[in-house]
Amino acid sequence: MPAHGVAARRPGQRLCYRSQFASVARIQNRINETLFDRPQDYASRFATKPSGGIDLRPWCQGFSAAINLNIKKWKSLLDLNNPNHGLLLPILIYCVDKKGRPVLGKPRPGPDTAHFIEHEAYKDIALVIPALRELHYVTRYDDRE
Repeated sequence: MPAHGVAARRPGQRLCYRSQFASVARIQNRINETLFDRPQDYASRFATKPSGGIDLRPWCQGFSAAINLNIKKWKSLLDLNNPNHGLLLPILIYCVDKKGRPVLGKPRPGPDTAHFIEHEAYKDIALVIPALRELHYVTRYDDRE
């Protein structure tokens, strides 16, 4: 089975987008329930590098891609003057743009920065995801009133 659990299509076989969408929706609903009911239990699932370390880029790039799907809702958080912008930093630090450049700009050179990015920064992702969800939930439902 290819990546992301989507079965490959054989010649002449029709794709069942409805069942694929339902699978994605079930996963998203489980994440949402965890974030809503038990935010302390949330844990991101990161890929593993061939060397055995954690590979954060695919998860973080996916999160960044999701932001770009609804950029209007996320635009305020991307503003450097917004105090909540810092919630995105542990994620965006691992993201690159279409040209392969770091989204947050080139990191400061030195072993301390490299160590922080490789071994420390990702630990805050588990803290910021529930906070981002709460911020989104409050903003989303405040907009309707």
